[in-house]
Amino acid sequence: MMTTRILKAALLAATLLAPALPAMAADVAIGAAAPMTGPRALLGRNFRQGVDMAVEEINAAGGVLGGKLSVQIEDDMGDNPNAAINAVTKLMQVEKVPLMLGPHYSVAQLATQKIYCDGSIISVTGASGVPVTKNGCNFVIRVRANDIIQSKALVEYARATLGIDKIGVLYINDDFGKAGADRVVLALKDAGLEPVAVETHNTQDKDFSAQLAKLQNAGAELTIMWTHDTEAALIVRQAQQLGLDMKFAGSTSLSEPSFVKLAGPAAEGVISANDFVASNSDETIQKFVKAYEAKYSMGPEIWAAAYYDATHLAAKAINAAGSSDPAKVREAFKTVDHEGLLGKYRCEENGDCNHQIHIVTVKDGVPGVASTVKF
Repeated sequence: MMTTRILKAALLAATLLAPALPAMAADVAIGAAAPMTGPRALLGRNFRQGVDMAVEEINAAGGVLGGKLSVQIEDDMGDNPNAAINAVTKLMQVEKVPLMLGPHYSVAQLATQKIYCDGSIISVTGASGVPVTKNGCNFVIRVRANDIIQSKALVEYARATLGIDKIGVLYINDDFGKAGADRVVLALKDAGLEPVAVETHNTQDKDFSAQLAKLQNAGAELTIMWTHDTEAALIVRQAQQLGLDMKFAGSTSLSEPSFVKLAGPAAEGVISANDFVASNSDETIQKFVKAYEAKYSMGPEIWAAAYYDATHLAAKAINAAGSSDPAKVREAFKTVDHEGLLGKYRCEENGDCNHQIHIVTVKDGVPGVASTVKF
């Protein structure tokens, strides 16, 4: 009996004297709502590749909060509000992640803000629609320049560089297109101009001859488009086939590799406002381009670059917060500075973090930076 007591005492003493083992840091999972299927799946592939590349770099550099970072992706089908709501709901209620990348499309952002802006989760998005950060949502972070900056830059370039003031507007009939067109019209008004015509089209339309005829008849020397890459490519091709003497400019879509490939020779001379082009000679961008090409055997474009940046920015905010709690991470975004591919990030109170845009022109089939507007 005495021996048993002595043994127990010895074991207790050894336990008390033994050094405490450090607790293993927990891994951190975040989410992403991106178009994995449907007509916008190409964007989703590039989105995912940019995220995966960033995650590898973050984990190689020590991860977040001492653990590894991982990303759970749910399919939002791009500009499909119902699919986006389902994807975000699953990330919130099933995966229970504190932060998500996306949804990317403005129409999906505005639909999902109704369910996530109570602080359940933070969204880090590349959606450029102005309402995204002016919708009373305190849990959205934007990594791209908004449509106000893009439209002002395009109108100023048209007037000052091209010497054109007869400008028409053509937009896709969704939240992204309508908000962008409104901003172009306001930018024209600020410059003392009125659009010669304003035309619209629906998602996945194939025939734009009626809209183009109206713009031509109205005297448009330049048409500023706010639409997606596939539709934009068909528009410039049809304008060329119809022999129309009209220039085209527009949103990011008009300098994406997918647009240039689909548009072919009709892309020549097209102008756009874009946060990123792979031909930019900046050393940081070229380092990323080479690494991306080596990893994926293809060149990067804006969606890969934007969500690569978004992932790095999110990791910095989580580490700065010292926690994955959404409220604490959202506060931390206000203090984080990050030199990314799209610019130097400095987040304002409303969540806008990017303060520059490039004017890009397509020459010999390659989009190149003509000028950069900083604000």
